[in-house]
Amino acid sequence: MATLVNRYVIRHLTGTKANQVEEFDYKKHNELTFGRAATNVVRFDPERDSAVSREHGKIVRESGKQFVFTLVDNNSRNGIFVNKSRIAGSTQIQPGDEIQLGQGGPVFQFDLNPRPAELMMSTRVVDIPESFKPTTELMLTEPVGGSQENDLAMPPKVGLGKQTVERMMNTERRKTNKSVFLSVSALLVLLSGLAFMLKDKIKPETVHVHHHEKTEVVKAANNGLSAEQIASTNTSKIVFIEFGYKLIHTNTGDDIYHEYMPIKLPDGRIVNKAIYIETAQGKIEPLLGLKRNVAVGKPIAMAGASGTGFVVSPQGHIMTNRHVAAAWNSYYSFPQDAFPGILLVEGAKGWEISAQPVQEFRWVPSETQFFGKKPMSGKLIEGVNTYMDVTFNKNEQRFPAEGKPIVSSKHDVALIKIGLAETLTPVKLRDADKTIAPGQPITVMGYPGISPDVYVGEYSSDFSNRNPQIVKVPDVTVTPGNIGKILRGQTMGKAAAYYSEFGDYYQLTANATGAGNSGGPVFDNEGNAIGIFSASTSRDDATRITFAIPIKYGLELMGRRQVVE
Repeated sequence: MATLVNRYVIRHLTGTKANQVEEFDYKKHNELTFGRAATNVVRFDPERDSAVSREHGKIVRESGKQFVFTLVDNNSRNGIFVNKSRIAGSTQIQPGDEIQLGQGGPVFQFDLNPRPAELMMSTRVVDIPESFKPTTELMLTEPVGGSQENDLAMPPKVGLGKQTVERMMNTERRKTNKSVFLSVSALLVLLSGLAFMLKDKIKPETVHVHHHEKTEVVKAANNGLSAEQIASTNTSKIVFIEFGYKLIHTNTGDDIYHEYMPIKLPDGRIVNKAIYIETAQGKIEPLLGLKRNVAVGKPIAMAGASGTGFVVSPQGHIMTNRHVAAAWNSYYSFPQDAFPGILLVEGAKGWEISAQPVQEFRWVPSETQFFGKKPMSGKLIEGVNTYMDVTFNKNEQRFPAEGKPIVSSKHDVALIKIGLAETLTPVKLRDADKTIAPGQPITVMGYPGISPDVYVGEYSSDFSNRNPQIVKVPDVTVTPGNIGKILRGQTMGKAAAYYSEFGDYYQLTANATGAGNSGGPVFDNEGNAIGIFSASTSRDDATRITFAIPIKYGLELMGRRQVVE
């Protein structure tokens, strides 16, 4: 029975998209184009992937032939390599082949899902260099995208007979046992003497936990506070944030809209297609205009979003993510009907419609360079929060944020402020960047949107409105886990021998989290907030990884580097 292939699979091995996996509909695409231009199916960073041409090449599925694919080089400047060999013009490839765009350029693996049995890769033989000593351990690393079988040729047997070896082992074992017995006896005598001398000085260690203005004495376990103890101390300090924003014209205050164009389909139907504009080679933006000037379009706005924050000052300052407090500084979530879109490119006779449709891409509203079809001069557009309400755990009262958020220019961190009559108790903060290590226990607290909602019925005591109110109240989720990996971003102005292009993050092993947790604290086992929960990534096979921002970026916004030693 023939295998029914569902998707093309592109596994990025190196470059700016390293460790990312992209999948494309097998029936929809007869070819996969790749390059830095926004019109490609597989798109590379127009600035950082400098070895890649705008229209570098394509993978073509041969018509009428089952599972036959041709890789075509579009006369690219730096060429294409297949399994480290440069091709001339075009060549046939098969699932599992590694394709490199230019010498030193990004590498990706071409594959199918599911891969047909007749195209399974043959077993590779790994040669052991002669320089390896007999005691050297050969590490066989599993490649991205799945395991790979490795056959190691066994060397011919050389050595002593079985009985000779057994006699030698027994002799050495008797010598070793005698030495171990004498060593252990001496150690026990020494430890007994020390224990007697220090018996009066050995006492259980205690930790004072401040909670609701009372002091509790808790015996510290060998590994610090439990997740339950951390939650008990900090639940009242973790807040739920609801927000929405829009993009406005600075001079007039009018709403900014993304322009659409009515298109007549062959069957006579009229559909509205989003319009985009090529601002520079390989760079595109949505075509923006004032609401009153856009005949058909949609506002650049967001509503109904939520996140998490935590109290960091008695005066009501709340720390959270930048993509919560000022979401226009982060990637915009286009509506579903925004793609594929129409691309306008500048030609000899002015702006013309490109034959290539615009596929989904990333765009940050605050970094827009064009307004209409002209480059902007000065700050013509800005983002404003239409609402930002803060609610404490199991409380129905919403408190609006005051003024503009304080936003980090370095990372996904921000501060907002609420005005309360009472003084708040802040979370303890600690910059653990110098001591953090994989495997350390952590506790994440926040309000993931996937968690079931909790509601409270409130009866009115107002004679002018007796209608009862059903109010949603936040109920914090506590998620224990561990530091899984330390990702270090490249420091500006400094060369780094080892850094992650993903950025400066703590990778977490804490899976009961998700959208809505953004901006929540990540505690160490002493109850100090050492990070700010920020993002997660997942794959179709349910593999999920979460990330936190080092608290040092939040401390910078507060005008200090460290709060708790």
